[in-house]
Amino acid sequence: MASSNLEHDPLRFVTLDVFTNERFKGNPLAIVELPCGNELGQETKQRIAREFNFSETVFLYPPSLEGEAHDRRCDIFTTTQELPFAGHPTIGTLVYLCREGNTAESTIQSVTLQTKAGLIRARFDHNLKIAEADVPHNVRIHHTPVPAGSIIDTQPSLSRSATRLRQSCPLVSIVKGMTFVLINVLEAGDLTQLAVGGPCIDPKAVQWDDGWASFTGLYFYRIVWEDEAATRIYIQSRMFDMTGEDPATGSAASALAAYLALQRGTAGTVYTFTIEQGIDMGRHSVIRVAVTLDRSGKSVRSVSLSGSAVVVSQGTMCV
Repeated sequence: MASSNLEHDPLRFVTLDVFTNERFKGNPLAIVELPCGNELGQETKQRIAREFNFSETVFLYPPSLEGEAHDRRCDIFTTTQELPFAGHPTIGTLVYLCREGNTAESTIQSVTLQTKAGLIRARFDHNLKIAEADVPHNVRIHHTPVPAGSIIDTQPSLSRSATRLRQSCPLVSIVKGMTFVLINVLEAGDLTQLAVGGPCIDPKAVQWDDGWASFTGLYFYRIVWEDEAATRIYIQSRMFDMTGEDPATGSAASALAAYLALQRGTAGTVYTFTIEQGIDMGRHSVIRVAVTLDRSGKSVRSVSLSGSAVVVSQGTMCV
């Protein structure tokens, strides 16, 4: 029973590990359920996200009314700010909503989420236990790339392999508000020697296009294998931002996949990417992205993000 001096009744929460089917791997996520009539202010949501101290926390609204375009609405917060979209919160929320089983004849359950980036249409396969989401995208390759020297300043170990780095690294947004510097390294050792807790990138080195200033992470990746047609690609990656390293970053994986597909540029082609992340953190994650180009081969028609998740804990919290 709630104490009379509480501002709100206790809120239910659940935590999951996302982009894995094994507990204590993948990327942790907290989901806080908001009951009908219990609207939390931005400041309260931010405090709760800091309390969980995960890379993201989702605030899940009650089921939508009949006739609305979405099934559920959700807000996504890091420990410092709200995000319009993020990959692992989307996949984790979908698995959480669909995990109890499907009473319909079909093993594929459809769900539509409303995020600040727009509607996300998604599916959950009850046999494979995998969620797949159509990622809202507005892919932007910014005009000014980031100099490699600025990257080396954040990761001095790369100075020994500077000759293997390109002189500059593309700055790519998957949607407005989610941007990543894509750093291609050629050797496995270049990834494993990256250090956590180093200096942040000089803000002057990141020059977004006008009106596109946003959260920006550093996404290091290595192409391990691709088929002869270069349409199936296997990648290992690591992502750093001002808070440290992230074990699985669906938005970064989506930005990278969109960028690489556009570089290949075969009209109407579907490119599929399997991206491993979190290995050096002991939180192995597997992210899958499919990118379809339009008939010109110069624009992205669709981005599909998929993965699994497992529930780790659940309970109530007082606010």
